[in-house]
Amino acid sequence: MKELDPRGFVIYSNFGTSGKARDLFGSADGSSTGNPWASLVFWWEPLERQVRVEGRAERLTAAESQTYFDTRVRGSRLGAWSSRQSAVLRPDAAKPDDDGRAQLDGWVKETEKRFEGQDEIPVPEFWGGLRIVPERVEFWQGRQNRLHDRFVYERVGEDKDEWTLERLSP
Repeated sequence: MKELDPRGFVIYSNFGTSGKARDLFGSADGSSTGNPWASLVFWWEPLERQVRVEGRAERLTAAESQTYFDTRVRGSRLGAWSSRQSAVLRPDAAKPDDDGRAQLDGWVKETEKRFEGQDEIPVPEFWGGLRIVPERVEFWQGRQNRLHDRFVYERVGEDKDEWTLERLSP
């Protein structure tokens, strides 16, 4: 998670090839409909605490994504253009010690050449932000004998500006 704003929790990713794209949009290129619901889990093992957020996922605008993209170091921006996130890297048969890294390094060199001398790098059309708009937030506190404390907030009402709070059985 990179941001928390009044509308939800924001992450950034490659929507061209990532597993998130397939799960949320049905295909990496967005050509079919997937499941727009997502969840986030924040786990603090030393404290035995967890927060689970469930809600609807929505893409950020290109302008919102560009604003964040501009804060990244140059190498990270070039990496976003270069990486085919989650795609298998194929070893170069001509290089016996190559495990696929040469393919990624080649893509990075191509991207460096493409943006050589440019300070401003546009956000790739396949990359951007995703906001999880929370509908349900569960707080979990570990306790002895697995008798944990669990509380859940859920959005209610037509305008969805109200929340209920209930205690759950462990």
